[in-house]
Amino acid sequence: MKISQTVNFVLIAKLNEPVHNLHDSLYPMYFKKYNYEEMKVMFKRLMENESFLFFLLEVGQEAMGYAWIEIREYPETPFKRSYVSVYVHQISINNSIRM
Repeated sequence: MKISQTVNFVLIAKLNEPVHNLHDSLYPMYFKKYNYEEMKVMFKRLMENESFLFFLLEVGQEAMGYAWIEIREYPETPFKRSYVSVYVHQISINNSIRM
């Protein structure tokens, strides 16, 4: 198993289909039907933002999933010190390797 950062928006758009379909089936009032062409455009745009990071899960030479995270930076305020956090947007793993 290998996990590496990726900017392959075409592959992430394909891997997004199962998790997007799950979201759509659970919350159709919020989610549109999966559209690969639109997803490619969206993930390409997201990957231009350095706050968004995508990690690819490979088993052998086959892509089996991904994680999409965001690094969020919060400035200091009179209430809090500045800090950085990680927000997980999505984790998608192919059903064939889930335990």
